[in-house]
Amino acid sequence: MTSNDHRFKNAHGDIHKHTVLNTDWNLDWVFYDDRFNLLHCPDEKYLTFLSETLHPAVQTDDDRMEELLSIYNSELKSDGYEILQVSEMSGMPIFEGRRIQPGAQKVFQQQVVIKQYLNTSYIEQKIKIINDSLENNTDLAIGLAKELIETVCKSILKGKNVPFEKDWDVLKLIKETNTVINFKNTDLHDPDGAEKSIKMILGGISAIVHGVAELRNAYGTGHGKEANFKMLEPKYAKLIVGLVHDLILFYLSFLGEGTEVIDDKS
Repeated sequence: MTSNDHRFKNAHGDIHKHTVLNTDWNLDWVFYDDRFNLLHCPDEKYLTFLSETLHPAVQTDDDRMEELLSIYNSELKSDGYEILQVSEMSGMPIFEGRRIQPGAQKVFQQQVVIKQYLNTSYIEQKIKIINDSLENNTDLAIGLAKELIETVCKSILKGKNVPFEKDWDVLKLIKETNTVINFKNTDLHDPDGAEKSIKMILGGISAIVHGVAELRNAYGTGHGKEANFKMLEPKYAKLIVGLVHDLILFYLSFLGEGTEVIDDKS
């Protein structure tokens, strides 16, 4: 960017001069500098600016970062926007501004925990694509969520030395996975009854996952759809992704961090 001070060849020179060496610019100077045009720029650009002020390379004080995030979201809420964490860099949060997506933060938090259990590049790649697709490519998000639970179920079965068929659908995989995990809690009054109830609940969840995936087949990719087909609404993608994440976390809470992940569909 050009300099507004003839003594410097670019914006970096005069900004450094007046904010670091001399501090003779007002603290809110950036909002009135026409090179940035923050008062009149598109919403997306302004959200990017706010997100960058929280970047770990810029904001090194965790408490200040949390304070700024709270202020931003309090003010942005009335306009239907929010700043939320979308990834990590060296364990530090990376933020992005977007239209408010109910449940988006919970989905991200679920993903963080899953990656702690299943720390592989394959799982991380799947989760990133799912997260990026929740709003604008629900077909892809639903399909990958289904693949993710299939992968985890196959990994669990393999870890328990239980054979499985390559063409088993998600219902069969979840059913078989439920048989190899010990859900029984001997501290309960009726451990057998409790285990039976848990498996009934898991069966219901698997039916929902299967049902939404089948519904997606009427809309989604890989089935020769017309060019003008309409994807499912984001609420369906969020439903299945949330359920899949919860189911995976439930399984992993019994298995711990030793589950070896199968990184293909074999």
